[in-house]
Amino acid sequence: NLQLFIRAVYLKGYMLLIIFIFIAFCMIKHEKLASEGIDCSNLSMSDKVLVVDDEESILKGIKLNLGRKFDLTLANGPEQAQQFVRTEGPYAVVVSDMRMPVMDGASLMRKIKEEHPETLCILLTGHADFEFGGSQALQSGQLFKILNKPCSPDKLGRAIQGAFDQLSGKETEDEAPPPNVI
Repeated sequence: NLQLFIRAVYLKGYMLLIIFIFIAFCMIKHEKLASEGIDCSNLSMSDKVLVVDDEESILKGIKLNLGRKFDLTLANGPEQAQQFVRTEGPYAVVVSDMRMPVMDGASLMRKIKEEHPETLCILLTGHADFEFGGSQALQSGQLFKILNKPCSPDKLGRAIQGAFDQLSGKETEDEAPPPNVI
């Protein structure tokens, strides 16, 4: 019995060490995000971003450039995006390319907004795509922003942060509210 007691004490100490390391990691991550200008006061586990594109290289580039600032989930096309929304959603923000096989980005976002009206959607598009449903989706409130391609990581990061700011009811003091099209 004494031997079992000693093992139990040892295991509890080990578990406490693991918990301590996890808490320290979370605090370091929070400080790193804050040092990068990300306001962590309003973040919760549901502050996830779903990025949808049918080109793997675009998804990898977005993950490389914005993966440390935001909790990104990458979907290779609209079918996988819908599956992620069903199994891992809701997402606070969805970023999608307009032109994809099977379903365009505006239609995908319309479906997502039907199930999760609080989700803010950002559409990545070329000027020609704007004629095929993008402007109607923006005017109807289905979209938070439309960004023209090519879109820099900084511009996309600011749009995502702007969506989080809007969700938290926060506005920047030194600049006027941005237009819907950047």
